[in-house]
Amino acid sequence: MARFWRSYWCSLVAIIKDRNVLLLVLIGPIVYSIYYPFPYSPEVVRNIPVAIADLDHTSLSRELIRLANASPDIKVTRVVNDTREIKQALWDGDIQGGLIIPRGFRKDFLRGTVAKTIVLGNGAYFMFNRGQLLGFVGASQALSDKLKLKHEMKTSVSSQQAMERSRPVRLELRAASNKTGGYSTYVVPAVAAIVLQQTLLLGICMLLGTWRQSGAPFNMQYCRNRLGLVFAAATICLLNTLYYIGIVYWREDYPHLGQLPDLLTVVLIFSLTAAAWSVVIGSWFRYREQAVIHLIPTSIPIIFLAGFAWPVESIPEPLVALSFLVPSTASVQALLNVDQMGASLVQVLPEVISLLLLLIAMLIMIMLRKNWPLPFKK
Repeated sequence: MARFWRSYWCSLVAIIKDRNVLLLVLIGPIVYSIYYPFPYSPEVVRNIPVAIADLDHTSLSRELIRLANASPDIKVTRVVNDTREIKQALWDGDIQGGLIIPRGFRKDFLRGTVAKTIVLGNGAYFMFNRGQLLGFVGASQALSDKLKLKHEMKTSVSSQQAMERSRPVRLELRAASNKTGGYSTYVVPAVAAIVLQQTLLLGICMLLGTWRQSGAPFNMQYCRNRLGLVFAAATICLLNTLYYIGIVYWREDYPHLGQLPDLLTVVLIFSLTAAAWSVVIGSWFRYREQAVIHLIPTSIPIIFLAGFAWPVESIPEPLVALSFLVPSTASVQALLNVDQMGASLVQVLPEVISLLLLLIAMLIMIMLRKNWPLPFKK
């Protein structure tokens, strides 16, 4: 046991003494935690510049323009008389969307037919497109509600009765998590787990590459010493994850709905799995430079396979199966469900079992593999 702890401390000291590895596994996550949430601090996109082409020029079209301008999502920067002006403004980048109110808009309403409008969006900017659609949909819905209420007022005995008759079915939206719909709350906690995993992977691979070139500080031919390195890496991952959950998420005011024992259990399993996974991959590198060359391009595919940037159901099944060889795939879902949505450990049992199976497989590979860096000659 004493040799295990000796290799554990030697691994931690080696990580701290190697400036590049230290930057990756400790300084990098701290720097990332400061600058990455900052651009998304407003959480939601507001005041998206849009234009409206009013071809009807009636009181009803002007009312729709007024309601659109009152929406916090969009900002009507210009009202034009020609649809070509909207298209030109979109191409010039002056606006991010537009609404066309066609001729006969009010006349269709008075006839009792559906009065249609056309929304022009900029599909190249997903957030702008979504925001301006919400703004125009909200304005159209508000106008419809107002007209219904006005109609019901003619046959109702009170304004309360007219209100109830104009909206017989009410939809009340309640999100289980991320109640504000904020982008930062959505993306930062998910990406953070991948960042912690990838920085640890790069650091451990560079460390093992260095040891293979110039010798390890202890004899890695012994299994207990290799496990000492795994636990040292897991300690760093554990501290980084707790720093994010305890300080960064608190500073950014992200929701914490989970129970602490469940959350700590998931964090501990994730840290051990990511560490063992990093050691196994690092054992195949002969030079420290190889880690940077071969592993940095893997980060983007890992993000897409994690299931938050794109639905898992829409990913080809072979890729989904392959993604479970990466700890972040199950970890992201488990951490988000427990920490952000308040799920219990039982409710994330499939992800926890997936991580444990991967951890066991990695530990078996660490114990069975023979080709490890030799100790440096004194």
